[in-house]
Amino acid sequence: MHLADVVRMLFILLPLLSCDKSQELYPSQCNCDIEALRISEPSLVTYQVAAYENASVSTITYKTSKGKVTIEPESLPFETTIQLDKGDTVALTAVGNPKKGSIILGYEIKEKDRPYPNSSTASRVWILKDGTCQ
Repeated sequence: MHLADVVRMLFILLPLLSCDKSQELYPSQCNCDIEALRISEPSLVTYQVAAYENASVSTITYKTSKGKVTIEPESLPFETTIQLDKGDTVALTAVGNPKKGSIILGYEIKEKDRPYPNSSTASRVWILKDGTCQ
């Protein structure tokens, strides 16, 4: 084997040997949020966060009539119901990593003072596509 052949092999092998085989192909976190909505009547709002197929959620932030509340969920799915007053804002965010699964955020609004309460729901799903949270 000639010296030139050895040098060529080193140029090929060294970059391969220095690669970190444990590199994760997924981002370490996604900032997931659901559109804010202003309440027109006093309402009960149920916030929900779920994670599927090894997805993880590190923090959840939701709006109350007194401001934002941020928690680190002990387990998922997460669900809490709070009362919001007229003019308050519904808002829900989560920080997590969907990995090969999904993170789902949702809320349900039930107007409190109606004899037959109307309700509305909204939800959004985060998955990884082409290395980005969508």
